[in-house]
Amino acid sequence: NNKWVHSYGLFMALKTEHNGASWDMWEKDLVFRKEKAIKDAEKRLCEEIDFYAFLQYKFYEQWENLKTYANNKGIKILGDIPIYVAYDSVEVWEQPELFYLDEDKKPVEVAGCPPDCFSPTGQLWGNPIYDWDYQKKSGFSWWKQRLSHTAKMYDVIRIDHFRAFADYYAIPYGAKDAKNGNWERGVG
Repeated sequence: NNKWVHSYGLFMALKTEHNGASWDMWEKDLVFRKEKAIKDAEKRLCEEIDFYAFLQYKFYEQWENLKTYANNKGIKILGDIPIYVAYDSVEVWEQPELFYLDEDKKPVEVAGCPPDCFSPTGQLWGNPIYDWDYQKKSGFSWWKQRLSHTAKMYDVIRIDHFRAFADYYAIPYGAKDAKNGNWERGVG
């Protein structure tokens, strides 16, 4: 997990330092990941970063033991991976280019579902939409890493709302409900 555990630890340490506030509410230099601000935070929070990395280590150690035990008993583990990530996540904070954000790092549009007979105002999930053009230019490397990591954890993967690869419902950021969204063509 070397590719992501330090970033995750830093993110969680900063989130704790900011009393759980979303990363977009942190100091501007941290929001925009200015090198000096990041280095200062890494130095100031090194023990906290190590703590979050240790928690991940213990989780994966225990998970691997559980998975091995289950597999040895002939049980396969089905893992659910959501297609979208939360706005207040290390992924969006660290790699904003992967998402459809404005110059202030706010989502331009967010995910959801249109109104139907079960929900007259639709479903406003609020997850940032992917910048599929950027994802395509990068050879979908983030998605490949995400799925590769997930494939190590589970025997079978279910992508929740995988339909969004084909078409997705985009709602203007700041909307109160999902009534005024639009269907957009996905990456395929």
